Amino acid sequence: MATETGVQTDGERFFCYRHPERETWLRCGRCDRPICTGCAMQGPVGSRCRQCGKLAFDPLTSFTTQQIVLGLAVALAAGAINGFLASRFGWIAIIVAFFAGGLIVEAVRRVAGYKTGPVMLAIVFGGIIVGTLAGFSLGYAFLLAEWAELVGEERTFISSFLAEAAIWAVITAGAACFGAYRRIH
Repeated sequence: MATETGVQTDGERFFCYRHPERETWLRCGRCDRPICTGCAMQGPVGSRCRQCGKLAFDPLTSFTTQQIVLGLAVALAAGAINGFLASRFGWIAIIVAFFAGGLIVEAVRRVAGYKTGPVMLAIVFGGIIVGTLAGFSLGYAFLLAEWAELVGEERTFISSFLAEAAIWAVITAGAACFGAYRRIH
């Protein structure tokens, strides 16, 4: 037989509202619906069902606009510095970028108030990727300014050099993201 709350009862036996095959003696502390131990969330005042126990505002994953802007600015600036320095180091840039990724995460965490979640990952990874590519571009723009006097046949050398530099920029950004991911998890 079903009661007014939609929970099936059998005399004095109660069954979980989400799992009608599970008998239970536990009830939600807020809405008083029967819940099984699999559905119960432990709160400061007792057990709650999933709907009543869910936080309306999670302080660890909710960002203010200021925290997003500051976190993104720090990630972009640190990523640009990483990219510029990596454009000067050659293949060692991969190792440098790995450790720089961890430092970037820590800097963004401090500025954003030690937040977690997918928004934090997007801020860190987006800032690292865009900043590293911008820093690499700036580093190679300075190098090309020095080579401005080259003309004719040597332009093919410059274009192949820039293609190789773009590959190194992507590899460096990936190494920095991997270092950041290792630090964040």
